[in-house]
Amino acid sequence: MRRTVPALLVLFFCACSFAASAQSQSAYGFLQLNGRSTRQNAVISWQTIQELTITQFNIQQSSNGMDFETVGTRSAVYDTTEDRHQYQFTDVNAGTRGKLMYYRLEIAVNNGRMLYSKTLLVRFDESGEAQLSIVPNIVRSMLPLSIESKEETGAQLHIIDLQGRVLQTRELQLVKGMSTQSIDVSSLRSGSYIAVVSAPGLRLQQRFFHQ
Repeated sequence: MRRTVPALLVLFFCACSFAASAQSQSAYGFLQLNGRSTRQNAVISWQTIQELTITQFNIQQSSNGMDFETVGTRSAVYDTTEDRHQYQFTDVNAGTRGKLMYYRLEIAVNNGRMLYSKTLLVRFDESGEAQLSIVPNIVRSMLPLSIESKEETGAQLHIIDLQGRVLQTRELQLVKGMSTQSIDVSSLRSGSYIAVVSAPGLRLQQRFFHQ
């Protein structure tokens, strides 16, 4: 039976480790979360290393990016080696429930805590067009980007204010399909900004609000 979980707490992770705290980086071994659509199925994959305290992964889905329900579980390998562990979960016929689905991991650790990954957007439309999404688009310190690309390529991210001034520039590496990035924007003042992702033959932009 699926369990509905309100999205009360979301800890965003960078592509290399937890972004929550120094303790998180050393005590937990979550590395990366990716998702893609295959016909009507959503394939969610992730990597870990040195699973010191992780006991279980709950794969959660939402149609609005706010209210999540658990659609599957995976037990952690639980070891202390430097080996990377690959996990995968297929949400069968997810595309029949909507063209856009949001996914995250609820991560159970052996002290009873539940931690949450960044939110991942999976599209089921057939356009194949490159797209940029920011969910949620109201942020405090970390900017969550979901970028769908037709090919693997390098790209640049520019954070621009509404006067057109470039405030931050970052180099990105996009994969074919959906890739996710968490960008530190804690230095920005409160207000509206535009995230622009550019590469040869590609320009994507989305507005977000920094609290």
